[in-house]
Amino acid sequence: MFTKLAYTGLLCSLLSLPLLAQQAPMSTVPHQQGTKQGQKMADPTIRAQRMADRLTKELGLDQATSQKVYTAALARAQKIDNIQASPDDNRTKAKALKANADDFKAQLKSMLTPDQFTKFESMRGRMRGGRGGMGRPDSDTDQP
Repeated sequence: MFTKLAYTGLLCSLLSLPLLAQQAPMSTVPHQQGTKQGQKMADPTIRAQRMADRLTKELGLDQATSQKVYTAALARAQKIDNIQASPDDNRTKAKALKANADDFKAQLKSMLTPDQFTKFESMRGRMRGGRGGMGRPDSDTDQP
């Protein structure tokens, strides 16, 4: 009697092992813009629209300027995706991403009023500072 019970328990244990090895399904929810390594970023059009919407709200942009910001943000997001997908090493990608960010900043400076651009710069500073002081220092300032 005991041996039959032991064999039944052993058989159930062996049959349940494959069930334990299965992985949980991946989430179908789109990822946020600030993603961790290994996660995909949202579509460039979604990221560009989010940025344009946020800047329109925060800076009080009119419809024409908002559309220009969206176009520039879309080009920036597409370049970011292309840079990230390239087989280059991380140092080369970092330089290309910095050049892309500088180009986007120059485009915004030409689209926005001086007051709006100053407010945009302060928004960028708040976003960097919001990471627990882990943000990189601004490249425009020379620190010893």
